[in-house]
Amino acid sequence: MAEKKKKNSKKPVKVPDRKKLVRDQRINIALNDAEMRALQRYFEKYKITNKAKFCRELIMLEVLRKFEADAPTLFDNVEEP
Repeated sequence: MAEKKKKNSKKPVKVPDRKKLVRDQRINIALNDAEMRALQRYFEKYKITNKAKFCRELIMLEVLRKFEADAPTLFDNVEEP
């Protein structure tokens, strides 16, 4: 990772290499007509212009939530009677 200094900052900030952030992996999904209409309506209503970014962020948000929910904890959440 390259290191860059922020203005007026003493600690160097780690910036990931650009080459590692290139998106060259593809995923294709199929939607039925009703799902596509709903998605298009959502895009129009909320003025989503970058559909790929929207889908990517939504998928990753759900993946990270699931990882966090499934992560082991120090104490089990057991309710006592």
